[in-house]
Amino acid sequence: MVKTSLTKVYEDYVINGWLRCEKSNTDVNSDLCFFNISAFDLDNLISDNKDLIEYFDQVIDSIGEYMDSFISVLLVNKDGYILKNRKGKDYSTKLFSDVNLPVGGRFSERFNGNTAMSTSIIENKPIYLTGEEHFCKSYHDYSTLSAPIYIDSEIAGTLSAIGLISKVSYHSLGMITAAAKAISIQCEADRMYKQVISKHKYESAVIQTMTDGVLTIDKDGFLTYLNRIGAEILGINIEGSIGKHISDVVDFRPVILDVLKTGKGYIDKEFLITRRNGEKIHFIKTAVPIKDEQGNIVTVVDTFRKIKRVNKMLNELSGAYANFCFEDIIGSSSAIKDCIRKAKIAAQSMSNVLITGESGTGKELIAQSIHSYSARKNQPFVSINCGAIPRELLESELFGYEPGSFTGASTKGRMGKFELADGGTIFLDEIGEMPIDMQVKLLKVIQDRKLTRVGGNNVFDLDVRIIASTNRDLYDQCKKGRFREDLYFRINVLNICLPPLRERKEDIQLLVSHFINKLNTKLNKNITGISPSAMERIMEYDWPGNIRELENTIERAVNLCNGSTITEEDLLTDNMQNELRAKLNRESTEYNNNDIVSETDIEPLEVIEKRAIERALNISGGNITETAALLKVTRNTIYNKIKKYNLIIS
Repeated sequence: MVKTSLTKVYEDYVINGWLRCEKSNTDVNSDLCFFNISAFDLDNLISDNKDLIEYFDQVIDSIGEYMDSFISVLLVNKDGYILKNRKGKDYSTKLFSDVNLPVGGRFSERFNGNTAMSTSIIENKPIYLTGEEHFCKSYHDYSTLSAPIYIDSEIAGTLSAIGLISKVSYHSLGMITAAAKAISIQCEADRMYKQVISKHKYESAVIQTMTDGVLTIDKDGFLTYLNRIGAEILGINIEGSIGKHISDVVDFRPVILDVLKTGKGYIDKEFLITRRNGEKIHFIKTAVPIKDEQGNIVTVVDTFRKIKRVNKMLNELSGAYANFCFEDIIGSSSAIKDCIRKAKIAAQSMSNVLITGESGTGKELIAQSIHSYSARKNQPFVSINCGAIPRELLESELFGYEPGSFTGASTKGRMGKFELADGGTIFLDEIGEMPIDMQVKLLKVIQDRKLTRVGGNNVFDLDVRIIASTNRDLYDQCKKGRFREDLYFRINVLNICLPPLRERKEDIQLLVSHFINKLNTKLNKNITGISPSAMERIMEYDWPGNIRELENTIERAVNLCNGSTITEEDLLTDNMQNELRAKLNRESTEYNNNDIVSETDIEPLEVIEKRAIERALNISGGNITETAALLKVTRNTIYNKIKKYNLIIS
């Protein structure tokens, strides 16, 4: 039964507490608290709540004299466990030996009945219980008080107290509530402080891991922040620089001060700065002024990166890196092996290289292999075809230009190929096609290792390896006045002459196999080989277009082939037919340049026709289709003539 009284009206939270105890079959003779926690769990409990215990001690220490009327002032967590017990001066073991409230003890309505400690958590408000308002008899001589402690709007525990009825009144609850609020405020302040510190550390870590330099200055130009990358770029010490004026930190005029003066920032603006020791720093910078509500600048954030890093990003996006190495060169002939030997020697040198050879012999493959084999292999490889760019644009393509240098120029200017290749290799393909006036400017850049953009005044230092190529005889071009002799000798320090395919026919079979395997993957085919007669045609042909023509011919054959083996019909191109026809004509011609002097020199037409058909059949290996194509007649005509002249097809 719930306890009632004819003379006293109880609060709802008291009656509700009794009802819960009745429902839980709580023993009215229970102790003040129960202890069921292990030493290990108790240690963890104290450790997990060490901050809350610290705040409790700080607050109670500051108001300790007001707490002396209590037997004990308790810090209780939200699960009812006692975290700290501060005993009042009136507490005496002899007088109050039955008040046993150890750290680790627990308040629970199931085992100890309703108390202010448990009820304040359930009701989420400060509670005062006195005497018989407690369900259990062990509390009837005492008053209990308790007020919630909040962390981030959630109950973390309670500040509670127990005292004699004669010494503790309801008015004491106000003091307990105020102290609990003070602990809550302390908890919240510390939580926010830790959040700020954590956020600051996070933001600082983010900025420190940036690959750009970052610095900030205040409205007077004093340095307030600098990250590690920025310090490395500027060559200064972070600790010794913070708090100093930016002009005293760097040994050049800081352009960021212009932002303070004008109030205008900029985005991705290029700067070339010369330090006192002559060293040049080439930047891309962004400066953003931060203003208050009145529009006054309070700080300027400056991010900057070296131009080499920008160039690297551009080259990565544009694929300006070598894709081939010496292992990609197909061939076992002595001619190609000698070229590779010379190219490897060139790769270990910084001297300029000139690669000569007919079109299609693989000059860029050799150039990329030299770069990949050199110490610059991780740096850019920038290629430009000197014959493919209009004369009026070639200078700006090579050397770049400043904003507004000519009609149609970008308002931001542009870096040239030489700047993009800085630290790496530039490949000047078909240099023999370069206009003579441009050769003068190129010669100066090669000699000085410096350049000035079109329309600009800044001089940029260059660290570039130069490889050039041509399919012309440049020395002959020099004699004819079409190529500067001084430029020729400047670029032709190391010379690699690539042989045409007709001079390395022993490599053709390897090349054909390589191209078939490559094209099988590309075209999703399953070609296993090439017929002997088709290979014979390939070996007979002189390949004026060299490896490029061979690859294109094999690609055509792979596309046309319906089986697993490439045949002559798949292979034969117009160029090959014309070349073989010319060969037939050369073999068929028995006349020389002298005039015919007698009628006996004239052969009957049928004899000439028979001989021509025999030779065509011999060249084509007995292939009727190819024979008809060579003689420009139909297949039926060839069959009729074979029958007429009783020719035997081998």
